[in-house]
Parts: sequence; structure tokens; C-alpha cells
Amino acid sequence: TLASLGIKNEGSGNNITHASIQVRGSQGSKTIELDPTMTVNQFISKLNDSGVQANFDEKNHRFYISSNKSGKAGDFNISGNNELGMNALISMGLLSNKEVTSITSTASGEAMSDKVARKLFEYGPEDGKKTYYASKEVLENTLLKIKKAKEDNDTEYLEKNTDLIAYLESAEGGNINFTTASADDLKTKAQEMYDAAVVTENGKTKPIYDEGAQQATKDEISEAVNAIRDKYVEISRIKADNSLGESGKETQIRQIKNELKTMLDNNPSYKKWNDYIEKNFGTVNNGTKDDYSDFWTQSDNLELANSVYYRADLSAQITINGKEFVVPSDLEAKKVDGVDAEIELNGVKYYSETNNITVNGLSIEALAVTTDKISVNVSNDTDALYDKVKDFITSYNNLMNEMQKLYNADSAKDYEPLTDDEKAEMSESEIEKWEQKIKDSLLRRDTSLSSIISTMTMSMMKTYTVNGKTVSWSSYGIHTLGTLNAEKNEGYAYHIDGDSEDSKTSGNKEQLRAALADNPDEVIDFLKQMTSGLYTAMDAKMKTNAVKSVYTVYNDKEMASEYSNYSKLIKEWADRVTAMEDSYYKKFSKMESALAKLQGNSSSLSSLLGG
Repeated sequence: TLASLGIKNEGSGNNITHASIQVRGSQGSKTIELDPTMTVNQFISKLNDSGVQANFDEKNHRFYISSNKSGKAGDFNISGNNELGMNALISMGLLSNKEVTSITSTASGEAMSDKVARKLFEYGPEDGKKTYYASKEVLENTLLKIKKAKEDNDTEYLEKNTDLIAYLESAEGGNINFTTASADDLKTKAQEMYDAAVVTENGKTKPIYDEGAQQATKDEISEAVNAIRDKYVEISRIKADNSLGESGKETQIRQIKNELKTMLDNNPSYKKWNDYIEKNFGTVNNGTKDDYSDFWTQSDNLELANSVYYRADLSAQITINGKEFVVPSDLEAKKVDGVDAEIELNGVKYYSETNNITVNGLSIEALAVTTDKISVNVSNDTDALYDKVKDFITSYNNLMNEMQKLYNADSAKDYEPLTDDEKAEMSESEIEKWEQKIKDSLLRRDTSLSSIISTMTMSMMKTYTVNGKTVSWSSYGIHTLGTLNAEKNEGYAYHIDGDSEDSKTSGNKEQLRAALADNPDEVIDFLKQMTSGLYTAMDAKMKTNAVKSVYTVYNDKEMASEYSNYSKLIKEWADRVTAMEDSYYKKFSKMESALAKLQGNSSSLSSLLGG
């Protein structure tokens, strides 16, 4: 169990706090709650469900976690959502060196100091007024709110902030005239006040970060999370409401997203924490806003706010208050960042999620990092080109030989479809041979098939002009054998001179390979024109008209119409036969009745006469 690895809960009863960690990757963000009774295998399963591949080496007592995909897009992070979660990662050796650096680095701390609250001014205890904390964004918002409240005569807000407004309008607070100051003036004033709200320690200025500032930061985060998450919750509700229809959903979601954008644009504090949260808790790499909407709704407001505050407070405590954050070297996880392969070719950089990079048809496999220049000599692969031509010829021959075989099939005029009685007198093999004989002859002397053969043959026989030179298949030693030399039904098949696998032409002088080696562009240009001509001819042959559909060679429309007419005619005759049967049955019934009556009368008469 995880208890043996040092994982524990805090509290009791209904007030238990679990260790909470977060896995962030290209597939989104997933929160995992740990419990001491959870087994290692159960924890591995939860990791795998979060979008990574994890296993535990029982012999070496070590976790191995990797991405499901390579490259930068596969990168992922694992972080702690609370102190218990962070301690759990340390205990299990899963707090990576990269995550430690992210929390403790100077760059992270400097960025964090712009996000936490500063002590902007402080009244003495004798006047009973309280200390005021705010971040730069909150201070800017406050000044703008006061101006708007005065313009709108919002007495509720003005009375609630009487002391603060009085201070800001005093000489000590900056003599701010909210009536005449513009919005830009107030933003400038907020910056000046924020910059001044520092203390000097050892010759350096730094933000004041104490319990009051901590609470102010927590309140600011909670306010931002509540406002932003509520919008995403509304989006999720709309997505799940099937009564709205797709169009209705799109309209309402677009409206909510516009409201969210306006809110973030108008509130620097919300925008600041929105960006911080999505960077540190949202989807890694190229996550879209749709990905974020799923992230924002995976936990409730309080859980998310507490997770954000924990990380922000931890960073601030380390970088501003100088507290230590030490991970034992033997427990610190080693993380290899997911990065794309990169090469520089002729001064241009190319990237790939895998080690294989293709540039203009040239495939390069990056095997190691190097700063040395590498020369790459490129030449045509004659064998590959030769094989492509040969594959085309082989495919053409197979198709043409099959069509010739079907067209020249033996007649089956004496073979009629078998009746059930005839089948009963034959063995299964005899039935199969009989029916196969009929199937083989279905396309014998078929005019449509003959037309296709003719179209393809004429296209292959055409000559083309390449750089002023007239060329054809024969220019490269590719030709048919003629009627006398070819096998049955193979008169239109092409053969390559010098082909070691072709007994008919293997002894001839090889021309194709020589042409590919000496002038590959000419051969390629010919192949382009020839295949284009073949395609054009077949395309024209298979255009739609009144009796057939596009890309078909048989009159499928006409046949469908005839089939429908035959089916209708059969039904009509069946109905007529049924009607005739009914008519005869009725007449027969009347005749029987008449005969019975006659028989009865005859019997009565015979009795009267003493018969």
C-alpha cells in the first residue's frame, strides 16, 4: 500500500484531507487523490488513466513514467496540489528535478512576486484603521471601481470603502481626484503605489509577504477562480443539454465565451490568475480553450482555488521570504523533457515529433546532437525508380490479362441454370463446376469490356513529346510480344527488356535502367504524361450519362430500371394469375354446388318412381 511509502491523510471523520497530485499532459489535466490504503498497482492504474504510461519496478522500488507519444507534444508534468500531495511525490520519488526548478527558480520567484499581494499602506493601531493589501491588478481595479462608483453614485460601494477612499484622496495616499483623473491616470497611479509597496533588506527591495498578504492573495485567487470557473461550468451545462440542438448549443457557448473574454479583458486580476492557472494547471503544450473548459470543471471552485493558492504561496514563501525547499537527492525524480527533433539544413531549421524528418522527399533520421556540419550527397535511386516502373507494368499486365481471359472465355451456351430437381441428382462438386462454367462465360464477347480493353491499349500505345523528343514505352525497351509470341490471353501485356525475372525478355539488352541512370527526368516526365493520358481516357470512358453512373463502365442505371420494370411486370402477372385462379375456384365451387343439387334431385325423382 501507499502507506508503506509514507503517504498519509490529515484530519478525521468527514474532515479528512487527502494527498492530491496533478498530471498535466497533451491530453489534458487530471487530478489524482491518494489514500494510504491504495495499493501501488491501483496508483499505477490511475496514472495510466490520466494519459501517461506508468509501471513500477518492484525489484528496484522505482516508478517509470513515460508519455504516450514522442516529441514536444508528448511532454507532461506531475505536481502537488497541496502539502500532502507534494510530500507524497517526494516520498515516492516522483517530484522531478524540472518541477523543483519550476518552483524554486529565481525566474519563477520574480514572476510570482508580481502576482502576490503587497502591503500598500498601514494605519497605526491608535486610529483603529487596518492594513490594506493588494496586487497591482487588484489596486488598479480598485481605483477604477471607485471612479465608476462615484460616477454612478453607487452609495453601497462608496460607504463600504469609506476609509480606503479617504486615504487615497488624502495627501498621504496620493491626492487622487477620482472625478478628474482618467482611467490611464489611475492605472499609472496604481503602478506607482505598487512599486512603492516594498521594503529594503540588505540593500535590495522586495515585496512584503506576511500573513496579511497571504490572505489577500488567497482571497484574490478565490475571487478569480469563482468568476472564471462559473463561466466554464455554464459551458459544460450547455454542452450536456441535448434539448438545445447543435446550433442552439453553439450560439449559447459562443455567447458565454464572449462574456468570459470581456471579463478577462476588463479585469487585470482575473486575467493574471487565469493565465497563471492555465500555465501551471491546465493542458500542457498546445491545449485549446476547449481543453481548458474540461480542466476548469474537473474539480469544484474551492479545490481548484486551494490548489492554485498552495503553489503560489509555496513559490512566494521560497523566493520572497527565503524559506528552504529541499528534496533529498536520492528521492528527486529525473525527468527528460519531451522535445521535437531538430535539424538545420542549408540554414533552415526543420522539426518533427519523431526522429525522422522529411524535407522535399529526402528522409533524414536524427540520431544524436551535433554541432559539426554534415555533408549530404543526394543522387537518384535508380533501383527504386526501376522497381516503381516495373510495379506499374506488372499491375497493368495483371489487369489486362484478366480482362482478356474473361472476354475470350469459352462459350457456355449449353449450360442453363440448374433447377432444384437437377441439383438433387448431382454431387456438390458437379454443381460447383457447372455453375463456375456459367460464371466464367458471363463477360464473353462483352462489348463494354472490349471497349475498356481498347481504351487502355490505345492509351499505352501513344507517343509523347519530352524536351522536343518523341518517346514511347518502346524507347525504354518496354513492349508487347505480339500475337505469335505471347501466351494465350496475354497479347496486350508489356515486357521489359533485360528483366531477369522475365524469361521472355531477360536476354535482351537492358534499356530502362540505363535511361533512368542517364536521364531520369526524361523518363519521369514521360511516365507523368502517359499516366495522365491513361487517366484522362478512362475518366472520359466512365463519365455519367442517362444510362450509367460516374466511374462505372456498365449501364447500371439502365439495368436498375430494367430490373425494376421486370420486377413490376412479374408482380403484375403474378397478381393476374392469382386473380384467374380465384375466378376458376369460384366457378368450380358453383359447379360442385350445382352437381350436388342435381344429384339430390335425381335421387328424389328415383324414389318417387319406385326406383
